[in-house]
Order: sequence, then structure tokens, then C-alpha cells
Amino acid sequence: MKRVLWVLRKAEMSLLTAVLKADRSLGMGGRFRPPAPVAVRVTSRPLRSAAVLSVPLAALGGSTFGAFTDATRFLQAVLLGAGMTLFFALLLRLERLSQLHYERVGYDPAARPFVHRPRAGGPGRTLARLSIRWGVLTVVFWGVERAKGAPVSWLFSGVAMALVLLVVVAISYLAERRRRRSRPPAG
Repeated sequence: MKRVLWVLRKAEMSLLTAVLKADRSLGMGGRFRPPAPVAVRVTSRPLRSAAVLSVPLAALGGSTFGAFTDATRFLQAVLLGAGMTLFFALLLRLERLSQLHYERVGYDPAARPFVHRPRAGGPGRTLARLSIRWGVLTVVFWGVERAKGAPVSWLFSGVAMALVLLVVVAISYLAERRRRRSRPPAG
């Protein structure tokens, strides 16, 4: 048992060394700001955080290939979830070790991270509005078709409403472009 723990510790240290070497080669070593409190909290319990992340993903993956009706596929979904949990736990553990390393070495308080401040009417706001409209249209279309008795899926509803929304946006764009061309230039 001691031998297995020793091998695991050596593997963990070699992975940490590789992560720190990659940080230095990318020019990021020593210039990190201290991590956000949520990053420290998530990495302080890597197995729990990995389970919270991977269980919904495994359930979603299992539901897509019918794991809730077949025992073999259910076992595959459970193994997928366990594998993802271990993989994410390893990544979070490495992140925590690198945080501890940089705490020992010291952070550079002069380095400021880039903060993106979107404009008031930028593309993010437009995409958010389009996403909300698409979601509402998808739910309404799915509900109407189900009320009619048609066996329509969520995927079909989403794709159909995305195409409808795409056509509406394209028509409004072309109309706005034609309207701008017909105006005389200001000046």
C-alpha cells in the first residue's frame, strides 16, 4: 500500500512539474494574481467539486443513449461519470497544487488581469436577446405541437425555431440595409 501511495505521489509531482514548466514556457510563471476565493474553494475539495460537475454531465450523456431503459447502458453511464469525476478531480488537484506553489513563491501584485468591459449595446447584449427569443420560441413551438398530438422532439423544435429566427434576422438586416442606402448622406 505504501508503494502504491509513493508511486501516486511521484506521478502527481511529475504532473505538477509539467504544469509549472508549461506556465514558465508560456511566460506566465510568477505573474499570477492570487486566485479568486471561489477558485480556492473549488480546488480545496477536488473530488466533491468534480462530482458536482460530472454527475449532471454523465446523466445527460446517459439519457442521450438510453441508459435509463437498459442495464448495460446504465452501467456504461455510471462508468462514464466515475471516469469524468476522477479526471476532473485530477485537474482540480493539479490546479490546487499550482496555487499552493505560487503562494509559496509569491504573486506579482503589479500584474493586472485584462478586464473586458462590453459596450452598452454591444454584440453580447444582442446575442443574449436572440438567445432568449430562441428559447421562448422553442418552448412555445414544442408545447403547441405536443398539444396537437404530434410527437415532436426538443432537438427538432430548437433547430426549427433557430431557422425561423435566422430568417427573421436576415430579413430585418436586409431591410435595414436597404433603408440606409435609400437615405441621402448626412453632411
